[in-house]
Amino acid sequence: MKLAKIFALLAAGAAALSATAFAAPYEYGLELVALQNSPVVNNIDFEDAKAKKACFCVSDMDGNGWLEFTVATMDESGMYLDYACYEYDSESESGWKPIEIRPPEAGLRARFIGMAGENKLTAYRVVDENKREERYYHVDTTYRNKSVPRLQDGEYIVARQLVNKSNDMIFTYLAATEQGMITESASRPGMMTFTAEKYTDPNGGEIGKEAFDRSADGYMANAEKVEATFLWVPVAELQKAVGLGRDETWETLQKSWQGFRFGDVPQGYDPTGNGPSVVY
Repeated sequence: MKLAKIFALLAAGAAALSATAFAAPYEYGLELVALQNSPVVNNIDFEDAKAKKACFCVSDMDGNGWLEFTVATMDESGMYLDYACYEYDSESESGWKPIEIRPPEAGLRARFIGMAGENKLTAYRVVDENKREERYYHVDTTYRNKSVPRLQDGEYIVARQLVNKSNDMIFTYLAATEQGMITESASRPGMMTFTAEKYTDPNGGEIGKEAFDRSADGYMANAEKVEATFLWVPVAELQKAVGLGRDETWETLQKSWQGFRFGDVPQGYDPTGNGPSVVY
């Protein structure tokens, strides 16, 4: 379905974009129109987003046929650790329901699917005997182990996480951790240097670097390993598009959606086999 066809649907009247029309999965073009007109986009605090260097992506993380819209903002550490995620839902008043993000363990803040720009992640596909599919994503995340001023010596943790979206929640599982010190680089002012000191498994037992490097694969030993791509776009681009009008807003959202890939699965992939495969 091309862009012109989407706008033809809009011109045909409100009935074309009724809740009934939105009810069928895999109509991604219609879902993008719903996103464009939703409070999720229209209520973004663009000034706050600009200050926090916010970015967004449109994806279908779990392959269930419904799009997700995720906004990430920087926190005071300079890392993208603050997320808001929504999934298309034809039965909700706004058309989009919030998705809760659960951290891997108490004291750690959930971080998933990278930062602004195009991000390629190692992913895992698990298919059960009923041909239902689950997707997991491998993310390495840096956390402060204690509150210290930026650019001063402090103990940090690199958490090797696996991320899985199920129903109305995104779960993050801890596969292993790498603990060490982070200091300002002597040779590159303004840059940070991380020196690893200890590796641990999810239970806190000490392991070697080789085991740490293999930890995500070991956690998903029976899964198919693939590459996933998420295309993050600065929210500033969306703000500009909203100011220009409907066409530009739709194209900016579509830009991110076109950048999403999961292995060799095309956009519009129907994991159930019950719907059409639609590639925009």
